[in-house]
Amino acid sequence: MKNVIIIGATSGIGRAVAEIYIRQGHRVGITGRRSVLLDEIAAGAQAGKVFTKSFDVSDASASRSLEELVESMGGVDICLYSSGYGHTNTDLEPGLELGQIDVNAKGFVRCAVWLFNYWAGNGLRGHLAVISSVASILPLGVCPAYSATKKFEAFYLETLRQLAVIRKADISLTAVKPGFVDTDFIHGRHFPMTIRKEKAAAMIVRAIERRKKTAVIDRRWAALGLLMRLLPSPLWTFSGRFFRPYKDMF
Repeated sequence: MKNVIIIGATSGIGRAVAEIYIRQGHRVGITGRRSVLLDEIAAGAQAGKVFTKSFDVSDASASRSLEELVESMGGVDICLYSSGYGHTNTDLEPGLELGQIDVNAKGFVRCAVWLFNYWAGNGLRGHLAVISSVASILPLGVCPAYSATKKFEAFYLETLRQLAVIRKADISLTAVKPGFVDTDFIHGRHFPMTIRKEKAAAMIVRAIERRKKTAVIDRRWAALGLLMRLLPSPLWTFSGRFFRPYKDMF
């Protein structure tokens, strides 16, 4: 039995992953802004197995809230950072760009830094995973902040992987890169190769169990991602003309 924390567990992939860990019998900490939804998850679980903590990762106090949750659980072995959101923003409305940076980048760093120092500083084994995106593979002009921050998350884990070697820390790091998943994020719209959130969650749990460095969800998106990496940069930039009809797709 492990102590697992899901940051951003009120809905979507985060909630589906939390429910798997709960069914497996682990002690699970769940966070999010909507305390009612956190209590709903806890109510359906065995007493003493689920710990809740409501906070916003974009607040400066988020790391302290995370620390309090870890203290209440008696430690943490695995943490999945699932908080995040995205918008298309072809008009580059500043509030939309900065809001995504606050959650996807700043919020992630607040939590990642505290967890890394907690494990490394106490000589503990830990595992940090983050929900990045296939949008991190190549920049998407229709959603600049989203694709840039998802790239940031994955790249930040790479730096922490080397830092773990420098500090002789036993910390595993996994960047999860899903394609389209049937969450509220895309509800009511039809996108190619959409994955059920339950399937995506099961694949994420397996990737964490196997301590994979990167997990593209699923094989179809992994194949597409490989093709995306092979595209010359000028060709990808030119392909922007094909995105014009979809500039408001999210």
